[in-house]
Amino acid sequence: MNGQMKYDYIILGAGVAGLAFAYKVAKEGNSVLILEKEKTIGGLSRTFEYKGFRFDFCAHRFHSGNKDLLEEVKSLVGSSFKKHIKKSRIYMFNRYLKYPFELPNLFRAMGPISSIHASISFGYNSILRKFNKDYLASKEMVSYKDWFLYYFGHKLYTIMCYPYASKIWNCDPSEISADWADQRFQGLKIKEMIKKTFKKIIKLDFSSYSLEDESLAPDGGEFYYGELGAQEIPNAFERALKKYNSEILTETKITKIYEKQLRIDYSYNNKNYSAEAKKAVITTIPLHVYYELIDKKDKNTEKVLKELKYMDIIFIYLFLNKEKISNDHWLYFPDRDIAFNRAVEFKTWSKKMAPEGKTATCLDITCFENDDTWNKTDEQLVKECIDSAEKAKLLKKEEVFDSKVIRVRDAYPFYDLDYEKKLKKIVNFIENSNNIFCLGRTGIFRYNNSDNSIEMGFELAKRLLNKDNRSLLDYTIKKVSY
Repeated sequence: MNGQMKYDYIILGAGVAGLAFAYKVAKEGNSVLILEKEKTIGGLSRTFEYKGFRFDFCAHRFHSGNKDLLEEVKSLVGSSFKKHIKKSRIYMFNRYLKYPFELPNLFRAMGPISSIHASISFGYNSILRKFNKDYLASKEMVSYKDWFLYYFGHKLYTIMCYPYASKIWNCDPSEISADWADQRFQGLKIKEMIKKTFKKIIKLDFSSYSLEDESLAPDGGEFYYGELGAQEIPNAFERALKKYNSEILTETKITKIYEKQLRIDYSYNNKNYSAEAKKAVITTIPLHVYYELIDKKDKNTEKVLKELKYMDIIFIYLFLNKEKISNDHWLYFPDRDIAFNRAVEFKTWSKKMAPEGKTATCLDITCFENDDTWNKTDEQLVKECIDSAEKAKLLKKEEVFDSKVIRVRDAYPFYDLDYEKKLKKIVNFIENSNNIFCLGRTGIFRYNNSDNSIEMGFELAKRLLNKDNRSLLDYTIKKVSY
């Protein structure tokens, strides 16, 4: 530490949103202090090393519909930022299908009766949307279920939506806000996908793929990934920040936040410190964690905070005596009899992520803290995942020579049906003084991709530099990438 205890901006959390904000304001001559509780910066976009392997917290591809943002991040990271064409599949009906779904491919796997039923339902919905304006006006899309039924019909809802969504979120899709679908699937360009689907059906293109098939067609466009993992993006921001008046302190513990004085008390290297922000405090930490640290309390806010939930995630890493599992960037598993939701093999993203002749896969399981899944032992989780992975033909038990389990709290904002009203009350309470601002996936409860989080960090910096103190609650991502 350089002894400076007053900064223009203090940022709580060194995820990509906070780092992006810091980079932009520091470039304009502002002093910045970033406090991070973990040993490594990056938030969920971190990369770890373990016995010669490198691994992320599941998959973190970088792409953006915002071309200026994309070019700026590419320039910051440098030549190690390599372009990929996304490939992913989903395991259903005991086979691997393209994902995002190509409906003809799905129809073939479903069998003739179910596929005919689904085609009629899908076609009927499409015709109603196009020609019946009263139908359009009558459909109030409150839940994810409403959204999916509107676009795809009931049969495909039961096959495509319900199994995976209910498995991930541990609830019925009717209990999840439609905002989740709008936010996550804008990039799919629904109208174009529907038009493409009908052309495929007419051509009778019902192709499917085995896990070993190397002829997979790209299904999700290009993206970028660092040769040494997702960590390359936060590291690039850190390198840039070193040129300016900024400090990043890791392994810190915030002990108290005095909002009126914009003062943060924290411990670092077994010593206690206080730092004051001259302009603003930016918080990217979970809302309930921030509230517990502040010096003012409000019973109504406390009540709402208890109702606003984050979902937790468990990552199970299996290390294999095998060169490679597949050429996919993602594999999805909606079936309930498979213990995990997704599988990611980092060696597919970069050969530098695993030693020669070996590979590793990251399997993730979503849950809520202290539920039955969270409370399972590491040994139980590893055994269940190995059994499921063998069932899904991902691996053989004898290929697994090691494992590692990591549990992450508050990983995903949980969008229940009235989350937006609750969120506004909480953020308005926190940001009431116009010099404290919420930012990032956990900080403002926004289900962002990493590029969206960076874009929001840039946007908040732009606003504050222009004396615009509006909350990011009103901000819409320019173009969702998917």
